[in-house]
Amino acid sequence: MSTAKNQFLSLFSHITRRTRGVGVGKLSTPWFTKPIASAPMNGWSGPKLVAAVANHGGVPIFPIGYFTDPAAILKDLQSILPLLSDNGPQQDDIGDSEEEGAGNKTELLPYAVGFITFWLDRQGPDLLLKILEGQGDLPHPTPSGETTTTGGAKKALRPPAAVWFSFGDYRPYLKLIRQHGAAGTRVIVQVQTVQEAIDAQRDGVDVIVLQGTESGGHGAQRVRPLLSFIPEVVEALQERNKSNGLKVPAILAAGGISLNSQWRAVEALGASGVVVGTGFMPTFESPGAQHAKERILNASDGGDSTVRTRIFDELRDFGWPEGYDGRVVRNLVTDREEEDMKTRSVVEPKGAEAFKVLREDRTGTKEDWKRAVKDQDLDYIPLWAGTGVGLLKKQMSAAEWMDQLLGESEKDK
Repeated sequence: MSTAKNQFLSLFSHITRRTRGVGVGKLSTPWFTKPIASAPMNGWSGPKLVAAVANHGGVPIFPIGYFTDPAAILKDLQSILPLLSDNGPQQDDIGDSEEEGAGNKTELLPYAVGFITFWLDRQGPDLLLKILEGQGDLPHPTPSGETTTTGGAKKALRPPAAVWFSFGDYRPYLKLIRQHGAAGTRVIVQVQTVQEAIDAQRDGVDVIVLQGTESGGHGAQRVRPLLSFIPEVVEALQERNKSNGLKVPAILAAGGISLNSQWRAVEALGASGVVVGTGFMPTFESPGAQHAKERILNASDGGDSTVRTRIFDELRDFGWPEGYDGRVVRNLVTDREEEDMKTRSVVEPKGAEAFKVLREDRTGTKEDWKRAVKDQDLDYIPLWAGTGVGLLKKQMSAAEWMDQLLGESEKDK
């Protein structure tokens, strides 16, 4: 796919990789060539999957998630680097580009990092700043094989290509990135409403991820289906581009996307890429447990076999703010929750009433939860997955999955 013709990929065209057989220092094709971002999934998006997606031209998002140990996160980031197919990305001289900060030749690593914004608020910005400084990089050799320049100075550490924010006010961190980030570092923001997309356009973010209700994992409780969400956002952003000159960010679609026909549909509606989570979960490179991968592959009727709920966040005591829940594969816990709500004549609990229903331990769920966490029993612990889970039938590599989604696999040619 031509990166010049794709708005999302063109944002990263300054990150390139060497071509085998050319002279030292020669730069070749852009690193990112496929409009697929792998979602930042705790427990499922490990270094091997991140590297596999990057090596095949996709844009992987490493999950920072519920971090409490910055040193462990930085170590995980450093472990990605030896897995990359090239000995390190190079950044073209962006001095001829129109982007702000042109002329800064800081190299960027071929992945993004994804923060849960409200959790970042609790932990503080130190880890974000360390990542922006390049502390997720390892000392790396110059083309001559040395780790220092000819003048004796150490070669600069490289930050990631982008930073992703979901679920909270990202604006304070946007300021930090602009103050401390390298030129060419992109900002990706996930939104669940048209107004949030408009706000992100006003804030000048580079990429907006439109998360539909079909998405697995966490999202807003009140969120619309993708097929109506995308065109409404596109129209709103284009209107503000015409009236106020505001740049229209690249748009990615997220939620239940598992087939090439779905990619073509969201592309026709105005998305220049997709964010895929569930589709990458059963791949060989994902660190998820094999019995969990098999449960994903054996699921059918994804709209019925998954359900949105807050029960697992209540059981985990992670303190998710009101207004968010998550889509999971149905299990005994979600069945108990539904039955209990019917018994209490609570059809759709909201606000404080929802918390009351879910927090009370009337069914033995809490004790079962403690045992299940120890045993990793998926009848009780969450298996986050989107409605596209019913379309996943075969375990494959991340590269094969990406080619299939884009219609580039051998059988699709």
